[in-house]
Amino acid sequence: MGDEQGPSTRPRYSPYGVSNRNSAGRGRNRNDDGDQFSRMQRMGIPITDSDSPQWFKVIIPYGKKGGKDFILKSLTERLNVPFKPVNFHFEQEKAVFFVQEKQEANAIRSQDKKIQLPNGFKMIVLVKPSPPPVSEINNEALEKLKVCMSARYDPATKALNLSCLAKDQSLAAENLFMALSRRSVMTSVIKVIEENIPELEELDLSDNRLISLETLRDLPQKALNVKKLNLGKNRLSHIDELRKIQDWKLEHLMLEGNDVCDKFRDNNAYISAVRKKFPKVLTLDGQTLPPPITFDLETSSELPAVKGSFFISDSIQSSTVNFLKAFFTLYDSDNRQPLMEAYNEEALFSLSVSKNPNIEYTQPKVNNYLQESRNFIKMGKDSQGTARKNKLLKRGKINIVAQLCDLPSTTHDYNSFIVDVDHSSDNLRSFVVEGVFKETEGKSDRPPIRAFSRRFVTVPHGAGMNIINDMLTITNASREQIQKAFKHPAPTPSSSPVPEASPSAPFSQTPSTYTPEQQQMIQQFAAQSGMNHGWSIKCLEQNGWNYEKSGEIFLELQKQNKIPPEAFTK
Repeated sequence: MGDEQGPSTRPRYSPYGVSNRNSAGRGRNRNDDGDQFSRMQRMGIPITDSDSPQWFKVIIPYGKKGGKDFILKSLTERLNVPFKPVNFHFEQEKAVFFVQEKQEANAIRSQDKKIQLPNGFKMIVLVKPSPPPVSEINNEALEKLKVCMSARYDPATKALNLSCLAKDQSLAAENLFMALSRRSVMTSVIKVIEENIPELEELDLSDNRLISLETLRDLPQKALNVKKLNLGKNRLSHIDELRKIQDWKLEHLMLEGNDVCDKFRDNNAYISAVRKKFPKVLTLDGQTLPPPITFDLETSSELPAVKGSFFISDSIQSSTVNFLKAFFTLYDSDNRQPLMEAYNEEALFSLSVSKNPNIEYTQPKVNNYLQESRNFIKMGKDSQGTARKNKLLKRGKINIVAQLCDLPSTTHDYNSFIVDVDHSSDNLRSFVVEGVFKETEGKSDRPPIRAFSRRFVTVPHGAGMNIINDMLTITNASREQIQKAFKHPAPTPSSSPVPEASPSAPFSQTPSTYTPEQQQMIQQFAAQSGMNHGWSIKCLEQNGWNYEKSGEIFLELQKQNKIPPEAFTK
């Protein structure tokens, strides 16, 4: 985001007084056990300040000979600090358990070879940084989690307090470690909420070391009424994490103690970023905000249905549709060279491609387009960026068609097309066509489906139009577009020599390409009949490319006045 900045040493301005957001800490202590911490980083284990809690694994070789009671009693008697062993177990002859505080870990490490085991040997104590202990969520553990959550739920206020769940005493007593940062635990929690307290309105997830809200993505659909959420004292570093729970209509939100809070220039920028995700938030980090300015669409009348194509007039619709039919028929063919006739000598073409920002699933790669993509967002404002912008703007029909021939082979879904003509005069016509296509030259059985938008600016040229500007934008199709794509065949020709275009489905499928002989027949038939190219093509197609028969049918229908005026529109 434009308002977001990298970590800074200066405190963020707060109009409410001195900010305590720095309590989360910014500096990282990497001096102790540097190699270990480096390995932890590569494993995705957060590195905390020296005074912050961190998991450590304690390993006692041959500890099984002493037994659990002897080991824990001996350590307890000799240590000056209390410690809480988690998940104590034996791995073959080794005794293993975990502690969550560095102070505890250092104290336990100090007892290496200072305690004598019953067999007379000194007890070796190894301590090293570790990921959180894994505790399987089986049915027995799930039932104990339910009991714990029941004790933390207040039915009067419909509030569930899951703050610092990993240190819950009732779970620790059962030798269970339930860290909400683990997907299996969060999934189990969501399941319990869905089955037992879907009426939940207030949820406290503070102090759970959450670095992402990905595991929370399904919860807004299970508990629809949550209005108050506490995410304080976690490890969220990017405001975009809130997008994953954006379906909640939150009124109260706590983020205090997360790194993300310190990444904004000032408090207004912070509030604005949060309200882009939750427009109805009234309190943020315990502070009352100015009333939001919103348009409450929920209470307004229904929005009008989305309209389809817009052509200004029937005659403009007919000529525009015929032009697009001819263009995309050649574009989807094995040879795009004939498209050269569609472009003006001084025409311009540009291509821009990017991933769809509104798609959450894994998107197909767009590598085949990136080299020629003229995406200004990806280019710098310096002289080098300007030079690249100019280079990627193709000028002249030869350069344009050469680039079109280098793009992947395609098949467009004509039923997906929506056409908007925004200007048409005797000298110029401007229109946009958007829809979906699939790539057909890849090795995959399921070729990627892309969405596109194409702006054409054309000028009259003989019986048709010439393109003077072509701007193509490509991105990945949405889930809804993919579900609808290529589900219905394109309209088929009617009994007339050429089917009339329908506003709801203005495109019909035609052969993938024309032979040189067929192209010559089209030109000659259009010249002799006076019909435009689109209608001439259809007449020839319906009569099996028999030129004499097509001419006889044309003359007969013309005598009967059955050929509409649109057939002669230039």
